[in-house]
Amino acid sequence: MNSLNLDNGKLAATYDELSDSQFEGGKRLLEHLEVSHNNTVLDLGCGTGRLAFHVAETVGASGHVLGIDPLPERIAVARRKNLYPNVAFRVGVAEDLSTIEAASVDVVYLSAVFHWIANKAGALREIFRVLKNGGRLGITTNAKELINQTTLAKVTAKVFAREPYAGYVEPCDFAPARFGVTTSELVSLLVESNLSIRLLRVSPVCRTYANGARIVDFAESSTFGNYTGRLPEELRAQARIDIANEFDRLRIRNGGIEVAGYTVFAIATKVDVGQSGSRASKTSN
Repeated sequence: MNSLNLDNGKLAATYDELSDSQFEGGKRLLEHLEVSHNNTVLDLGCGTGRLAFHVAETVGASGHVLGIDPLPERIAVARRKNLYPNVAFRVGVAEDLSTIEAASVDVVYLSAVFHWIANKAGALREIFRVLKNGGRLGITTNAKELINQTTLAKVTAKVFAREPYAGYVEPCDFAPARFGVTTSELVSLLVESNLSIRLLRVSPVCRTYANGARIVDFAESSTFGNYTGRLPEELRAQARIDIANEFDRLRIRNGGIEVAGYTVFAIATKVDVGQSGSRASKTSN
């Protein structure tokens, strides 16, 4: 199980510094959610609040943004940076939105978050409850069926197969995949939650880093310490060095390191029960 207890202030600050790629991905998700002036928006797994602040500029002074995250250190960073009176941050989980009134939210999004949620069906039930009729849900998440084809998983598995790390982490325990879903599982979850799927696609993503150490720093901070967390504590520091060195072997001509992966991108809408059933379209590009 992923541990929330491994996070700390340093990891939260590092994530805030290195999360440009996830921030840009979140902005692309928001374009499809058609967030507008006066909207009430819920950011689940808001982290350090970067995307919530971006949304605040769109909804304006008469709109509202609430960011929820289970990690107190991330919420602390978001609160320190918050300059918006209509933006609030709260420690909490997606499976329990009981403090939010039913049918009160225009847009809910989970940007690079859904794969961390253990009870996904429970979270979607809560999201359905708080959304207004016609309200929109946006999700980006790892494509679990392709996780072992990503650069991060391949390099990590190669290092963890060596001594002294061998035997501590199985491929299925790779942190980003532990609670992940396949694309078809995501479709089933959304349909079973009575959410009408408007857009679903699997897209390749490629991020470029200056060196292997930066990749490891992002992997550790974005997984709140779970990237190497299954290794004995005395092995983790050396493992991070060894993984960084392995990534440095992949350096391309311009000096950067390309890290390839796959993201599932989904948009769904809450509709009245009895209206036409969910429909989905999936493209791979």
